Amino acid sequence: MILRGVGDAVEGEKLVAVGRKISKPIIIPATARYRAQQVYIYGNPAKCYVDKPVRILRK
Repeated sequence: MILRGVGDAVEGEKLVAVGRKISKPIIIPATARYRAQQVYIYGNPAKCYVDKPVRILRK
């Protein structure tokens, strides 16, 4: 499935993004101990895909 609408998202433990231009990383709050980074990928078209799916831990 290819998501093309504004606000569509992919989720995974490891994502790969391909584009022609990458913005500077921006530090965003995730949790108190870990900081997440956000970057913008530009291209025609820019692509992002899941390299490692999310693991769901069951208790």
